[in-house]
Amino acid sequence: MNRRLSCWTWAAVAVLCALPAAAAPFRVKLENDAVVISGVTLKGQVVLLGVTREIGDDDFPTVRRHLKTLSDDDGDGVVRYPVEGGVPLRSLWAAADLKSGDYDSAAPERFGIRRVNWRGHGLGRRNDGRDSIEDRRNLLELLVVRPQAGAWASRISDGDKSDSDGAINGRLEGILDQMQPISGTNPPPVVLQKDDLVLALDPNALEITLVKVPAAVRPAQGDHR
Repeated sequence: MNRRLSCWTWAAVAVLCALPAAAAPFRVKLENDAVVISGVTLKGQVVLLGVTREIGDDDFPTVRRHLKTLSDDDGDGVVRYPVEGGVPLRSLWAAADLKSGDYDSAAPERFGIRRVNWRGHGLGRRNDGRDSIEDRRNLLELLVVRPQAGAWASRISDGDKSDSDGAINGRLEGILDQMQPISGTNPPPVVLQKDDLVLALDPNALEITLVKVPAAVRPAQGDHR
């Protein structure tokens, strides 16, 4: 009887050892001089979007965008983005895995991360059939990731050519198919689809909006854009 139980025990151990290890969760962590992303698809890629805001000697803020595709060349599931001069206190970072679509965001602990909802319509379908991102802000850094397809980014500034209405009115609208590809060679899509990831970072307020598209975007009621 004991011998039979021992055989079953060893068989169970063998089965457990044969099972693949659970994937590490996708995480963005800030070190003093780098952004470290773990839980990356082995040998895969991530796209990193960050904004930093520092006050110079002249008391004026310097705002920088950090947009980078990082590869897990050594296959350990971890990538690192060095930040020259160290990670500023007033900074905000987000990353997404280009294969799995996993994502995370981080900010220095002393500053805290500010995740917010759209102030405007958010995602919408225009009358011309194109999808767009609309918000009540003066400046936005946008990133759209479609797992296993590509990623696209744009900077939308109120009243300039990136803003669809071209008016300085505190309302931004970035059109999806006018975004710039940052991974692969695929042009930007015309419409969003289920499981697309939309990230919006406000460099002035240091706020972030993250949306995983649940289904096809529909026109907002009464929207005549």
